[in-house]
Amino acid sequence: MTKLHHRLHRRRLLLQSIQTMSLPQANQPLNRQRRFLLLMGSAAFLSSACSGKMQTNNQPASPTSETVKRMQHAFGETEIPINPARIVVLGVFIVEAVVALGIQPIGLSVDVFNFFTHLSPSAHGVTDIGHPREPNLEQILVLKPDLILTTKSYSQSDTYNLLSTIAPTVVFDAEGKEQWQHLTYLCAEVLGKQTQAERLAADYNTKLQTFKTELSKDPRQVKVSVAYLYPGRLGIYGKDTFSGSVLEAAGLSRPHSQTQGQGTQISLELLSEMDGDVLFLLSPQNHVEVADEIQSPLAQLKENPLWSQLKAVQTNQVYEVDTHWYGSSYIAANLILDDLLKYVAI
Repeated sequence: MTKLHHRLHRRRLLLQSIQTMSLPQANQPLNRQRRFLLLMGSAAFLSSACSGKMQTNNQPASPTSETVKRMQHAFGETEIPINPARIVVLGVFIVEAVVALGIQPIGLSVDVFNFFTHLSPSAHGVTDIGHPREPNLEQILVLKPDLILTTKSYSQSDTYNLLSTIAPTVVFDAEGKEQWQHLTYLCAEVLGKQTQAERLAADYNTKLQTFKTELSKDPRQVKVSVAYLYPGRLGIYGKDTFSGSVLEAAGLSRPHSQTQGQGTQISLELLSEMDGDVLFLLSPQNHVEVADEIQSPLAQLKENPLWSQLKAVQTNQVYEVDTHWYGSSYIAANLILDDLLKYVAI
């Protein structure tokens, strides 16, 4: 497999992970054999590395109450540094929350930065630790992090035990999707960034009010549909998603097929389920390689006779939007509001 094909494969996995975490069939466990081999190999490496480190440091410095604090999380209680400087993040949604709080991790899946162009134009200065579900534990060890942040969907108890031998690890029992504000608050609590989180929330609420003020009609009279397109995948996003939470906060209505749950994949015969007064079609454009893959299925979609029957198509109210609609942070939420101000509040 060439390097290009390898990168494309990883980005497909990342996008599928983001999409399926908004759908009912999300979070499938790793193949048992692969997990067993990963954990056994990593355990041997970490055991050797950690024992070697202990032998060369006979009197490690003991942390004091002024430099550490205890945090409750999904897998128990962990003593963490008060001001961590070297943070490794496993999980797409935590990356967004941490970056929104003004912190750049030293280790994460670089494909997150490369795909989510609203976070950063590049991953300069960040070490790639592999896919969040199968992180390179040896690489994380080399980074010598002060703190590791993850969620239950990405790190089961066996992985958590290994991560904890590298650095203090906090596991959140929350995801992005509709819980993105709560996840941001949890990250702020761990990182001591509560003031920043309060400022983010205040700015977001101000922009929500700006949208409602500039909209010339009752927002409940506007039905906004959200659909996504990717090779082999066409679907709609429901109310219980990240974008759904922003639209709900803005007071906008949704088509009947999107008023419940997280959404689902649909066939071309069910295109009517993605109709609305306004249709936002999630088809990443700023990422060149992904955009190239989408062009063919996008053209096929628009050539389908049922496409021209959609109200949003007939009124020229279809807008192709980028990866921030997949997001899970105040950064992405404000960008969605920018789209609403540009395309709906007119």
